[in-house]
Amino acid sequence: MSSIWTKVRKNTPEIDCGLCGFTTCGAFARSIVVGKAKISACPVLGLNQYAQEREELENISRDVKNTQRPAPEQPEGGVLLSKPCTDSPDLLMAEMRIFNGVKPGEPMKYGVLDPVILCWFLDCVSSRYEDMRCSKELAYAWGNMEEIRVHILRDGRVRMRRARGADHALDSFRIIERTVMGSIICNCCGRDLLTILAGFAEPEEEYHTVLEAGSTLSLDSELVEWTPKKGKVDTKQISEMIDFVDDLYNTMIDQLDLLISGNHPPQSIQENRAKICKIISLMVDPLMKGNETIFLRGLSLAFFIDSAIMGLSSLSSLMSDGSVKKTHILKLLNAAKKASLKELSLLSMDDSETLSFTHSHRVERAIRLYEQWSKD
Repeated sequence: MSSIWTKVRKNTPEIDCGLCGFTTCGAFARSIVVGKAKISACPVLGLNQYAQEREELENISRDVKNTQRPAPEQPEGGVLLSKPCTDSPDLLMAEMRIFNGVKPGEPMKYGVLDPVILCWFLDCVSSRYEDMRCSKELAYAWGNMEEIRVHILRDGRVRMRRARGADHALDSFRIIERTVMGSIICNCCGRDLLTILAGFAEPEEEYHTVLEAGSTLSLDSELVEWTPKKGKVDTKQISEMIDFVDDLYNTMIDQLDLLISGNHPPQSIQENRAKICKIISLMVDPLMKGNETIFLRGLSLAFFIDSAIMGLSSLSSLMSDGSVKKTHILKLLNAAKKASLKELSLLSMDDSETLSFTHSHRVERAIRLYEQWSKD
């Protein structure tokens, strides 16, 4: 079934502007597959340059079958299998499962892990792994973690080979689960955990199932709306995380101001991602056990700031190649900075202007989130 999810996502704009109401193109794609979203909800797919993608999505959506299946049993600690390796009896092979919060036997609508965010996270912690590779198309990751061979599947299973014993396998699984936790998909709405923690989606059922996720950790319901001003900052690691988020936001604002002044901001994608990687490294530190919800809150903001910086880079390119009038982009950027884009109408914009609006919306969204994060 993974092929249908991937095929639909690949035919979305993959801009993650959120104008369709689903925050990311991955969540929008999942909602198309299960029949909860209309293709017309995406303003970008209405542009002439996306006619082929739109037609492909329409063809796919007509042929979609029921994707639901019963959620599997969830063993204690997530351990599905543990036995000696056939070629080295003194080493262990194990299979674990990352719990997505759906109770065994209940209908599961989506996969467990969002492949785009999964790969985004694993790319950030490549120093922990050797030859770690992650394919958004296959929704599959593989590599070496010290001497353990690791495979991470879209359905939440984590296969390990050549562990030194049960404790070694479980300790490695704990690190992996903390690393990819933010990519878990909510069964009630199809959004990822980062989107839920950012406050972008109300539960479509009784509650967000993803808030119950985790095999070796659990989210703290009292911290899902944590902010530096309202919550405790009682460890050096949490303080460092806040500093990294602040640095990312200040970088975004600096680049926004440069564009508004008519200058093109420097490309700083790798430098920005390095800060996000450091947040993840802080979160998987064993000393931070119990604080995962706080770090995931910071990561959710960092994720959308990173998206905004990518949006600014796209706007800079549009301004450079002259495909959109500079005055139009400046108008959008000033509106985004004041969080007043809703006062502008997409109906009066041509294709290039609409595309620039979507990137500006990524910026406005990050500004709004940071204001909520930093207010008293």
